[in-house]
Amino acid sequence: MSLRYRGVSYEPTQAQVEMSEELIGRYRGAAVSRHTPKQSAAHSSVEGLKYRGATVK
Repeated sequence: MSLRYRGVSYEPTQAQVEMSEELIGRYRGAAVSRHTPKQSAAHSSVEGLKYRGATVK
């Protein structure tokens, strides 16, 4: 699938995350579930993050 934004074409990327489904209850007879990732994603360091030229923590 090819996408286009302001005249520039690009291919979308999808993160491959394994999800687990947990049944948390019932609402009006329908099962209610919550989807959570099996492993949390590693956060990148925030060093070098800038906003309008100023370094933010």
